[in-house]
Amino acid sequence: MRKFLNKHLISIAIYTVSALILLSVSLSFYNKKVMSDALETQEQADMVVRVSENTLLNIRQMDISGRGYALMREDGFLFWSVADARRENRENFKTLDSLFSIQGYSDPVNYPKLKAGFKKYADMYEEMVKLLKNDDLEGYKEILKDDFGRTFWPINAAFTSRLYEFEDELVAKAQARYERAIFQNTIVQLLLLLIGLPTLIFIIIKLRRDEKNRTALLINLRENNKKYLFNDGDTQFRGAAKILNGSIENLKKAAHYVRKVASGEFDVKWEGMTDENRDLNKKNLAGQLIEMKKQMELADIENKKRIWSTEGLSKLSEIIRNSEQDTKQLTFESTKYLTQYLGAQQGSLFILVQDEEDSKHKYLELSAAYAFDRRKFLNKKLEIGQGLIGQTYRERETLLLTEIPQDYTFIKSGLGDATPTCLAIVPMMYNDEVQSLIELASFRKFEEHEVKFLEKAGEYVASAIATTQNNEKTRILLEQMQQQAEEMRAQEEELRQNMEELEATQEEMRRKEKMMEEKMQKAENQ
Repeated sequence: MRKFLNKHLISIAIYTVSALILLSVSLSFYNKKVMSDALETQEQADMVVRVSENTLLNIRQMDISGRGYALMREDGFLFWSVADARRENRENFKTLDSLFSIQGYSDPVNYPKLKAGFKKYADMYEEMVKLLKNDDLEGYKEILKDDFGRTFWPINAAFTSRLYEFEDELVAKAQARYERAIFQNTIVQLLLLLIGLPTLIFIIIKLRRDEKNRTALLINLRENNKKYLFNDGDTQFRGAAKILNGSIENLKKAAHYVRKVASGEFDVKWEGMTDENRDLNKKNLAGQLIEMKKQMELADIENKKRIWSTEGLSKLSEIIRNSEQDTKQLTFESTKYLTQYLGAQQGSLFILVQDEEDSKHKYLELSAAYAFDRRKFLNKKLEIGQGLIGQTYRERETLLLTEIPQDYTFIKSGLGDATPTCLAIVPMMYNDEVQSLIELASFRKFEEHEVKFLEKAGEYVASAIATTQNNEKTRILLEQMQQQAEEMRAQEEELRQNMEELEATQEEMRRKEKMMEEKMQKAENQ
């Protein structure tokens, strides 16, 4: 329980003071309502009395107006007309009906009599005015003798006496409620002063102590934020909101940075990172994320290079499959594709050829050229070691030149001839032997991964050339064998025909011999 109180002491104090303040405010509103009700009740009571008096005033107005007109017989003394009297009666009783309905007052005995009496008095006044205007004083005197007012006043007195008692009681009750509310509010104000003030002092002291602790915590948060998240180089204390918002913003920056890097947007920058605070952020999260981005960017570049190489070799394999029946077509399509894929402007391919007359003599022969000027290849045969191509064949290593020998080659364009800025000569190896060489000229320097791709592609092309050449040799041998077989079949057919002719000759000789024998036998028998 003590632990709970220590933990929630501020909350309990605030709730207590808040409850007292809320109670005080509620009572204030209640007192305001009670006062308003009391004033309204007082006003209603005053209005009831005033309207009641107005009803009597209406009778006096009728009486004075009638008597003055009877004495002077001038219309100016008849200042209160019958219409005014009836209108005043209607308005007064309409107001009384409304007020009685609001107050809940009811007098079923005297109030209907009072209404009827006032109506009768107005009727009597109308009759008196009519008699006076007709100069019938005797009739007027008879009405005066009847003296209806003497019988009406007791009714009015009974009504007003009971009504005034009710109004006084109603006002007294409203005043009592108001005084009771004032007393309750005073008690609550005293409680608020006796309990709330010490509590507020305690809360202020506690909040100040907590503020110091919170400030220390915020400073610690700021320092840890700089140490582990991002250090903007600002050493001033900017307040709680600045520190908290700064921490939140740094976390948002980290999330945004990671999201961008994860999606492959490596051009993203860490907002707020400058040359002045870069050294301060080498070991925190911001610095590590920037370093991670660099590593991922390098890995992405390498991955793109691998994909580029894989796609290039895949397409080259497809070209080789479609062109492997003919060496010329194979070398041209391969040279054209490699030149275009590497963005070069010229390409040529030389293959190793064995001299038919001298089996020990080999030379390099141009098999395919793409976008080269004809002047470049007036001589399509190169000896081993001759020129850059022959030297590269002998050394068996890729040659990459960024300073092209003068007049070595030109690239033709709409603006005329231009010397390339980079030349690559790659030996194409098959079974650890140079099968062919490819030469590419470009206006830009070939990157390392492009040269490696070209070397790997050279293995594919060299293997395909060797296979195609072997296939061509095999095809030639098969054609020769087929030709020899045809010649042998022709000789066999000729021999068969000769044998048939020989057999026919022998058969003819046997027939003739038989005929001779038959003739000789006939001769002997004779």
